[in-house]
Amino acid sequence: MNYIDTNVIISFISKRDVNHSRALRILDNSEGMVTSPVAILELKSVLSRTTDLGVDEIEAFADYLAEIKIEVPEVDMNKVFNNASDIALRIRMKTLDILHLSASMILDANDFVTFDREFIEKEKEIAGIGLKIIH
Repeated sequence: MNYIDTNVIISFISKRDVNHSRALRILDNSEGMVTSPVAILELKSVLSRTTDLGVDEIEAFADYLAEIKIEVPEVDMNKVFNNASDIALRIRMKTLDILHLSASMILDANDFVTFDREFIEKEKEIAGIGLKIIH
């Protein structure tokens, strides 16, 4: 199972993004893709702050994930937060990044697909919690 980080989704939908072609290749060749409500919240936040898109257009992007075969299963956020508390003691990263790692583990992902430099720099530590970074 592949957990898709928000930055990969944004790169996929934005043709001008420097990582757009990489995102296309990764998402076209991946099976079993999931993301979490954490990523959906981040996606909506980024799009509302950095674009002139209206609410309906932003919601349409979030709804589009199903069309590109990225599932957004329901997640028990209490479990995500509890697991994140443990991860935060082992890996020094920003809170939102820790929440992504936790959610991906709760969703039984093996691979964490991201273009985020901080995740890539912490690749070995993240492997210690059972996730492989794909970039």
